[in-house]
Amino acid sequence: MEFKIGLLGLGTVGSGVYKIVTSRKQHIKQKTGFYPEIKKILVKHPDKPRNVNGIDEILTTDANEILCDSEISAIIEVMGGIDPAYDYVKKAIISKKHVITANKELIAKYGDELREMADENGVFLKFEASVAGAIPIIHQIERLKITDEINFVGGIINGTTNYILTQIIEKGMKYDEALASAQKRGYAESNPDYDIKGFDALYKLVILIKKAFDVDVSVNSIMRYGINEIKYDDIYYAGKWGYKIKPFAWAKYEKGNVYGSVEPVLIEANNILASVGDVNNAVILRGDGFKELIFIGKGAGQMPTGDSVVADLIDVLLNYDIKTNRTSKRILVFNGSFTDVFYIRLKPFYKFNIKNILKIFTDNGASFNGSVYDGNTFAAVFKLFDNDINRFIESLENKKMFTIESLFKVLYNDNEEDIRHVNTIESEAI
Repeated sequence: MEFKIGLLGLGTVGSGVYKIVTSRKQHIKQKTGFYPEIKKILVKHPDKPRNVNGIDEILTTDANEILCDSEISAIIEVMGGIDPAYDYVKKAIISKKHVITANKELIAKYGDELREMADENGVFLKFEASVAGAIPIIHQIERLKITDEINFVGGIINGTTNYILTQIIEKGMKYDEALASAQKRGYAESNPDYDIKGFDALYKLVILIKKAFDVDVSVNSIMRYGINEIKYDDIYYAGKWGYKIKPFAWAKYEKGNVYGSVEPVLIEANNILASVGDVNNAVILRGDGFKELIFIGKGAGQMPTGDSVVADLIDVLLNYDIKTNRTSKRILVFNGSFTDVFYIRLKPFYKFNIKNILKIFTDNGASFNGSVYDGNTFAAVFKLFDNDINRFIESLENKKMFTIESLFKVLYNDNEEDIRHVNTIESEAI
């Protein structure tokens, strides 16, 4: 039986989807009983050179040729952004077409509304490819929630920033060189702010929070810090003490509250996450029964992300669905911490004895994993015993002896899992 599909978008991911569906259609038919055919593809510029052949006759610039075609049973939306994707997806659902999307911003902001519409119209809304590329993390969360309660989700979920930091830290590139390399390979857009400033990871984290904890959270309530918060001094000192700086998004559910943020963190070099480089992603799940699982895979790219989209298509063809709980009322996400270990870089107002600086820290309940003072800059990795980073920072500022230039959390192998409120101090850009 034929199953006709409309494809909205033919960029990097859309091209991957087309290649996989057309090359594997016979195999898909053998496994599902349906022969998938991409009937129409919506593009902005039909004359644009593409790396996909033989598609000229099925290209269109009119979305209605797809959305109003009764023969098309499903649309795959890989356009990105909200306008016009939101309207197209709504119209498709109302027209009783299944929807598969890789659009993390759309799902983060309107996923609950669209899922309710899909339920009312008896169609599927699938979005595995919206988070972590080829890693099937949405499916894993759905399965694990049947037998356990998930209380933590996080990891490296933006391949572009991970690639850039990998080039800077491991290959010695300057920031502009690493960004240009990412753009050349199609990992970063000409305007990279969406990735660099953490928006991409933010939308993915919202999806993970909603899926893992069954709560509705506001995008605007989550603190977001991009890799532009990092200076080369921070990279140098982190490496000196055996850490790597990684882009990190995390959230924890505790006693009805959600804590989380998007931010660069220091990770011990012998931690498995420190070895996740380039565009690879890693997602951590923690639960009462299974304790901790880490999923690692390609987080970007034509074929890895396209594969996740086609996996959702196969779920639709197999009539597969796990009914998840409705999210509860919207709650705020508190700015917290998963750790009691921090990295700090200070610039003293004047030179003084290193013993005086160390005493200020120890008097405020800190012990050192490493520290350095050259008369101009003091940097340290330290542990707080009273777990009150707000009080600690306030105490430093009240001394009127330092400018706090950087403060990052440290993920280390024996992290305690208490949640504490914490302020993150902005540093200058790379």
